Amino acid sequence: MRSSALLVFILLLAASVAVSSAMISTMPVTEAVPATLPAPGSEQGYFSINSVPSGGDVYFDSAFWGETPVVVTVSTTGNPNHNIRITLAGYEEWISTYNGNPMAGQTIPITAQLDPSAQTGNIQVVSTPSGAMVTLDRSQSANTPYTFYNIPVGSHEVSVYMSGYQTFYTSVSVNEGQTAYVNAVLQPVVTTGTLSVSSSPSGAAVYVDGIYQGVTSTTVGNLVPGSHSVRLTKAGYQDWTGSVSISAGSTTYLNPTLVVEQQPQYATVSISSNPSGASVYGDGVYVGQTRSGSPLVFTSVKPGVHTILLTKSGYQDYQATQSVVAGQDYVVSVTLNPVQNPTTGGISVISAPSQAEVYLNNAFKGLTPITLDSLSPGSYTVLIKLSGYQDWQATQQVTAGQTAQVSATLLPSATPTPTQTGLLPLVVLTGIGIMFLAARKRS
Repeated sequence: MRSSALLVFILLLAASVAVSSAMISTMPVTEAVPATLPAPGSEQGYFSINSVPSGGDVYFDSAFWGETPVVVTVSTTGNPNHNIRITLAGYEEWISTYNGNPMAGQTIPITAQLDPSAQTGNIQVVSTPSGAMVTLDRSQSANTPYTFYNIPVGSHEVSVYMSGYQTFYTSVSVNEGQTAYVNAVLQPVVTTGTLSVSSSPSGAAVYVDGIYQGVTSTTVGNLVPGSHSVRLTKAGYQDWTGSVSISAGSTTYLNPTLVVEQQPQYATVSISSNPSGASVYGDGVYVGQTRSGSPLVFTSVKPGVHTILLTKSGYQDYQATQSVVAGQDYVVSVTLNPVQNPTTGGISVISAPSQAEVYLNNAFKGLTPITLDSLSPGSYTVLIKLSGYQDWQATQQVTAGQTAQVSATLLPSATPTPTQTGLLPLVVLTGIGIMFLAARKRS
């Protein structure tokens, strides 16, 4: 019995040793991993700054770093208190303070949720027939019915296009917190006419049916046959208003003499930018976009000190102030500075006559003059069409950080018939106030 019990004990002990050995053999082996040492002289860290929506201007410790998303490099041993400010047209300014620096090679992410500015409204556009291409301020495009949200308070241009129909365009006034409505009833295509406008003296702003069309001398195309209202305005002179009769396939000529205003009450400010297509804000209110070929003109500017702000995607904001005097003409010509490492470019298109249809790679984009932004580098086909004129087409290369200039002189498909227009009585009108000069870059 004792020998049997001893044998069982030995067998159990052997089994226990075998199980222990098996467990040890199956345990994972952890190798010693040497600690990673920072690279010699590595004293920089990073802040990755983004915003919703993106494209906001980033000011880090009062220095401009570009548009979101952007990466800011800082010293790991520098001042740990950082002020971050992000601005975007149509949104409230975002300001935050961050205490601390990243470690060497570390990236700290920061995302700002931007809130729409209180001074915005909406524009709702419907058309008959629906499915037309609607373009806002010669830049944003969509298919009707469509609502443009968070649009800055002020006057905006809306054009509605559909193949086989006349292009519909109008001016819309946006009020704070309200929705402006546009109902575009499109008419079947008919042959259009052209208006050639000059004045004595020249340099007067031209408005046809309330839409700004440049300064004299200028030619406006794509006008539907019939009566159209015309207004010419220039600082130091009385406004000229009248009507013209446009005939299909012909050019109507207008050349009024402006009457000197003995006691001028307003000034005129003309704004241009390089590149064109920049959004312009006067005294904080959106007033339009700079154009190619002719300045953006503001009449009836009240005497006093005014501010102007120019913004454009891919470029640093420009801001200026100026004291204006009644009866004077002021010219603001701005060269915008690109942000660091731009990834897109643009094409600026002008034509004579203006108001011609522009197609980019066979897609309708709007009426001339127009600046097409945020285009990926590469080759594009530009087609320009205007009733009564031969089509114009060219291939244009787009380079990141640059805006290519396209200028088309359209040739009549048939000899236009000159038409002289009658004049209506003079009427003095008042308008909008704003502006500026003395360059001061936004800090």
